Amino acid sequence: MPRLHALRQQLRHEKQQQQKQQSSDIQLAPTTEPTIDYSKNIDNNILTDTHGRHHNYLRISLSERCNLRCQYCMPPEGVTLSPPSNLLTNDEIIRLVKLFAKNGVDKVRLTGGEPLLRKDLVPLVRSISDELQKSNAASSNLVGITTNGISLSRQIHDLVDAGLTGVNISLDTLLSDRFQEITRRKGLDKVMRAIGDSIGAFQHRYGHVRTGPNGSGVSRVKINCVVMKNFNDDELVDFVNMATDTFGGDVDMRFIEWMPFNDNAWSRSRFVSYQDMMDKITNGGLPLTRMIDGPNDTTKWWQVSQSDSTRIGFITSMSEHFCSTCNRLRITADGKIKTCLFGSNEKEVSLKDIMRQSPSDDPRQQEEDLIQVIHAAVQRKTFALGGHGSADNIAKAADNRPMTLIGG
Repeated sequence: MPRLHALRQQLRHEKQQQQKQQSSDIQLAPTTEPTIDYSKNIDNNILTDTHGRHHNYLRISLSERCNLRCQYCMPPEGVTLSPPSNLLTNDEIIRLVKLFAKNGVDKVRLTGGEPLLRKDLVPLVRSISDELQKSNAASSNLVGITTNGISLSRQIHDLVDAGLTGVNISLDTLLSDRFQEITRRKGLDKVMRAIGDSIGAFQHRYGHVRTGPNGSGVSRVKINCVVMKNFNDDELVDFVNMATDTFGGDVDMRFIEWMPFNDNAWSRSRFVSYQDMMDKITNGGLPLTRMIDGPNDTTKWWQVSQSDSTRIGFITSMSEHFCSTCNRLRITADGKIKTCLFGSNEKEVSLKDIMRQSPSDDPRQQEEDLIQVIHAAVQRKTFALGGHGSADNIAKAADNRPMTLIGG
């Protein structure tokens, strides 16, 4: 198949170019990241990259559409969307999940756009959960979703019954006027209701919302807040108090450093670092105690000292990146594998085209074609930040998609 042969040739060339740059990339490695034990015979796995990182976490974008217009995600006029025929079908998504699960993926997160806009979402979640169970009988088999929460209350109980194990809800302000300014839409009351409904749905299904014994450990409901200077950085203490008081410590609160993507007008002047966030919270009279992070955790976790359960996390992608332990791969709504959130469009490879254009009627041959391309894409994954080196360089390169077209 000439198209597939040309793609393989391109991947080999890019891998050679990457190897020439590895020495400079490695200088980006943080010295404080945890050491991961890769002794479980995964060296030859198609999802292990040249830096020894095994990828067991797959993020799948279900839609490019969104019912909000968040400033850090897209321009006010929106973005040009792919025609529906260019997006992955449910059958294609399940086929890919099955393939990735056979090679060690035991966690899938559904993103967007807004994934709740996807039709037949409940049966899709059920099918994904079933495939993970078949392939990873002894593993964690997590199925999560990241959503703005606007329409979550209508579906959360059905989604949990179908196998959803966690939900991340985006919320960047607790003030109605700011919510409308940030998202360019109304809906704060719907998001707040969705948080409470999600807690209730998981408590009904599992007895409690946290995954550890006696209601301890990780919460199945997380609130994600992107922090921007002179916009919502004066609300950090309010968010912590909300997690502790309004929701009784049943949610995990995460603050996210603003990241540069195409058309989101990222600037250093509005950037708030992890340390700045910590200072604002502790200066606001809320002492925090450091917790132990998971081996592949993107979040630096702290506990509110006066609370037994509330966890406060910081996603420090720009000031203290965690690339050395990255275990994530992404599939965009139009079917391309994206090995790094900050990688350029040129490094994306279409799995959808292989599934739709392969002339072979032999399913095993089609699977082999997918495996070869996935493996080659993983092998050319750069060590850190898509090879750009810094947030400023990512912004200058402007060679990525808008966030809504990647999948959060």
